[in-house]
Amino acid sequence: MTVVVDASVVVAGLVSTDATGEWAESVLAGEPLAAPHLMPVEAASILHRAELAGEISADAASLAHADLGRLRVEYFPYDPFAERIWELRRPGLAAPPGPPERARLFFPPGPAGSGTDDPAEMPGAGYEQQVEMLRRIRRGVADCDTSRKRVELQMTVLAESSGELDRRADEARAAGQSDLAQESLARKNAVEAELGELRDQYQSLRQQVDRLAAASRRLEAKIDARRWHKEASGRSGHPGLTSYEAWYVALAEFLGAKLATLDTRLALVPGPRCGFCLPPPPPA
Repeated sequence: MTVVVDASVVVAGLVSTDATGEWAESVLAGEPLAAPHLMPVEAASILHRAELAGEISADAASLAHADLGRLRVEYFPYDPFAERIWELRRPGLAAPPGPPERARLFFPPGPAGSGTDDPAEMPGAGYEQQVEMLRRIRRGVADCDTSRKRVELQMTVLAESSGELDRRADEARAAGQSDLAQESLARKNAVEAELGELRDQYQSLRQQVDRLAAASRRLEAKIDARRWHKEASGRSGHPGLTSYEAWYVALAEFLGAKLATLDTRLALVPGPRCGFCLPPPPPA
């Protein structure tokens, strides 16, 4: 039986290595697949944003994008489903997630720091405080990244110096100048020791950048959620599915297929007349 796949499942199956990624990969490798014809565009955009955010490497993003083009998916246009799509987005259904929430479907945030060391997890912070925290965290990411690049440049210079000293030692030994060879090797050992310290510093800075970047993403999601709730508090109802989400649902209804998605919220929205294929719950 055909399965309709959304971009969340496709991206997870192409790049994720956790249990959800394994489940998504099995979906892509199983039954015949179908999707709206714009699904690859969304998947490519997700990969691009993840690369820019440092969540995946440039090589991983490029390989996943190439695999995306090789997926055997039957694509469907919008027009045949327009009426049903418009019906599914009627008011009164559950609100769809915003961009930060959708991003977490594909690239969940890393583990939070211990205690309240992670600014994104500080309880009781007001909206303005969170905005200021986010500004400081982003500045911290930029400062750490600048330091990391500076250390990386120093490492390159020292590595070249070590190679040059090694070459001089070889030339001195070949010329029978053992004292000069020993001096070059001693200087090389000192350079290697300094290089080792820089490598440790570089690794520490990388970890700090990753931690701050993850905290920035979590805090940004909290801020956007607060902003959305503040805006929604003045509205009488909630929007339904977005037209794009309704396109997937309408296609699954038409094919008599299940919709495979990481967005478990969709299965709780009233209105869709199709089944859902969802990832297994995480172990307790």
